[in-house]
Amino acid sequence: MQLSKSIRRVRTFQLSENTLLVALGVLVGLSTGIGVWVFRIGIEAFHEHFREAMVHELGLGDWGIVIVLPLAGVIVGLLMHIFVGEERHHGVAGILEAEITSGGRLPYRRIPVKAFCAALSLGAGASVGPEDPSVQIGSNLGSFFGQRLRLTEERTRLLVSAGAASAIAAAFNAPLAGIFFALEVILAEFTTASFGLVVLSAVISSVFTQSVESGHPELGIRAYELGGPLEIPFYIFLGAVAAPVSVGFMRLVFFQHDLWHRLKVPRPFKTALAGVLVAIVAVYYPQIMGPGRETMNEVLNTGGGDFTVRLLVALVIAKIVMTSVSMAGGFVGGIFAPALFVGAMLGGAYGRIVNEFAAIESVGDPAGYAIAGMAAVMAGVVRAPITAILLIFELTNDYRLILPILLTTVVCVALAEQVEPDGIYTRSLRKHGIEPQQGRDIDLMQAIKIAEVMTVPAPTISPDATLTELRQKFREFNTRALCVSLDGEYLLGIVTLTDLQNAYEIHQDDIEKWKVKDIYTPEVVAVTPQEPVWVAIRLMAKYRYRYLPVVAENNPRQILGILQRSSIMEGYSLAIARKWESQYVQNQVRLHNLVDESILELRVKAASPIAGKQVKDVHWPPQCVIASVRRDHKVIVPQGSTSLKIGDVLTIVIDPHCEQELYHLFG
Repeated sequence: MQLSKSIRRVRTFQLSENTLLVALGVLVGLSTGIGVWVFRIGIEAFHEHFREAMVHELGLGDWGIVIVLPLAGVIVGLLMHIFVGEERHHGVAGILEAEITSGGRLPYRRIPVKAFCAALSLGAGASVGPEDPSVQIGSNLGSFFGQRLRLTEERTRLLVSAGAASAIAAAFNAPLAGIFFALEVILAEFTTASFGLVVLSAVISSVFTQSVESGHPELGIRAYELGGPLEIPFYIFLGAVAAPVSVGFMRLVFFQHDLWHRLKVPRPFKTALAGVLVAIVAVYYPQIMGPGRETMNEVLNTGGGDFTVRLLVALVIAKIVMTSVSMAGGFVGGIFAPALFVGAMLGGAYGRIVNEFAAIESVGDPAGYAIAGMAAVMAGVVRAPITAILLIFELTNDYRLILPILLTTVVCVALAEQVEPDGIYTRSLRKHGIEPQQGRDIDLMQAIKIAEVMTVPAPTISPDATLTELRQKFREFNTRALCVSLDGEYLLGIVTLTDLQNAYEIHQDDIEKWKVKDIYTPEVVAVTPQEPVWVAIRLMAKYRYRYLPVVAENNPRQILGILQRSSIMEGYSLAIARKWESQYVQNQVRLHNLVDESILELRVKAASPIAGKQVKDVHWPPQCVIASVRRDHKVIVPQGSTSLKIGDVLTIVIDPHCEQELYHLFG
C-alpha cells in the first residue's frame, strides 16, 4: 500500500518516461553496486570465518576441507530446497528465459536466499564463480523496480539488462564488459535506447565499486608486448586448441546436470556428496577451489614458470570436472571465473610447450598465451566474444595484446560453433524448447505453429501430368507451387511456377513431350505442423524457398499441407494480435492491483438499454469511468460522441458499491 502511494506521487509529478528511465538507471546501477559489494564481503566472511576457521579447529590439515565443504553443501542444499525449490534454468539462463517469455519478470523474492547460498558456496571452496550470482542480483533488482512500478515489458526487460551490466561492472570492475554482456547476451540486440540505459547503470555501478575498493586491475600482470609477426600462427593454433576444450567443458556441465538430476536423493545430501568429491580433489589440487584468482595471477605473472606443464594440464581437467560437479550437485555459482581459470591454465601450458619445442627462437612469453587462452575459452563457453575480449582487457588493464587475443578468440568461437552451435546459456534454453532468437519479431513467431497458417489440403499434382495440365493446376489452385505426389499423400517433391516457366523457355519446340517428373525438385526441405513458424522463416531464408511442404512428424513423406510466404504474413498478424491481447490482459491485472476499484468488462447486447446510444447520453453510475471500447478486435478510446454498438465490450473502472446499477444498463 505504501509503495502504491509512492507510485501515485510519482505520477502526480508527471515525470516524463525518459526522465523516469534515467532515474531508474541510476537507481539500478547504484543498488546493484551495493548488492554486489555486500555479496563479496559475504564471500570473504564465509571464507575466513567458516572455511579457514573450521579447517583450523578440526586440526586435520588439508583434509579438513573434506568435512567443511560437505557441511556447506548440506546448508546450501537445505536452504535452496526450502526457499527456492527446483529451478528449470539456473542463473543467467533463467534470466534469459524471463526476458524471452515473461517480459523480464523475475521471482526477485528468492534472490536474498540465493545470494546467501552463493556466498557460502564460494567462501567454503566450491569450484564455481561469483559472476553468475552477481548478475542475478543486478537483474533481479532491475526486475523488482520494473514490476513494482508497473512498467511495460520492454522497459522491465531494459532494467533487467541494465542490472546485469551493472553486476558485471561491479563484480569484475569492468564496465565495458558489463555493457556488452548485457547487449550481447541478455538483450541480444543493439538499440540506442537500450545502449544508453545500460551504459548509465554500468558506469554508476563501476564508480561505486571503485569508490569502496582499490582501483588496481583484478589480474595485475607485468608489462607484456607482442614479440613479432612470427608469434601470430601460434596464437591462431591456440584458438584451435581452446575450441574443443570449451565445447567439452560445456557438454560436461550438461552431462553432469542430467546425471545428478537422475540421482533420487534429497537435495542437501546431493550437494553434500558434490562437496565431498570436490574436497577430495582439492586436497591434491587446492587451486581449483573458488574462482581461483590467485592462481591465475601467478600464471599470468610468471607465464606458468612455477608450474609444470603436467600440473597446468591437470588443473585444466580438474577445474572442468569439479566445476561441473559443483554446479550439477547444487552449489550456487557461475561459470565465468572457471572458464577464465581453464583458459589461463590451458594457455600457460600451451605457451610452455611452444617455447620448449618450437623450431624458432621467438615464440612469445607463455603469459601472453595464458591471457589469450582466458578470452578464448570464456568466449567458447558463453559465446560472447566481444564481452570476453573486453573483460580480459579490463581485468589486466593492458591493451597491447589486442591482435593475438582477437585472433585466438575468433578462431575458437568459429570452430566451437561448428561442433556446438549454442553457448552454455542458449543451449540450456533450447533444451527446454525456448528459442533465443536475434530480433523480437522472430520471438513473436515462436508462439505461432505452422499448423495454424499452412494451406490444407496441400495442392498436389501427379508426376506423370503434362506441363499443360500443370499450368491449369496453377490457375485452379491460384498458387505458385504444387506438391508432386502419385496418390495425393506420398510426397515425391515440389514443382513451382518458376520451374514451368524455365521449361517453356528452354524446351519451346518439344514442350508437349515434357512432364512434371522431368522438371520438379525431388529433394526438398520440409517442416512439420507443430514446429514454430520461425523455423520455416529461417529455412526459407537459408535456401531461398518461397514454399515448404508440411509433412507428418513420424513420416517425412506424408503430405499434410503446404506453407507459403504469404501465409507467414498472416501468422505474423496473428502473433501481433496475440501479443496485444496478452498485454491488454496484463494491463488490466496491473490496473486492478493498483487501484481499489473494480475492473469490469461488459458486452453490449441487443437487449441492453444502452445499445445504439452515445456515451454522453447514458446515465452512468457515480464513480464510473469508461476506460476502453473493444470492437472487432480494435480498441477504441471512448469519447462523448462514441456510439455503443451491439457486440462492443466496454472496460469500466467503477466503485464496487455501484456495480449492480451498472449491470442494469447492460441488461
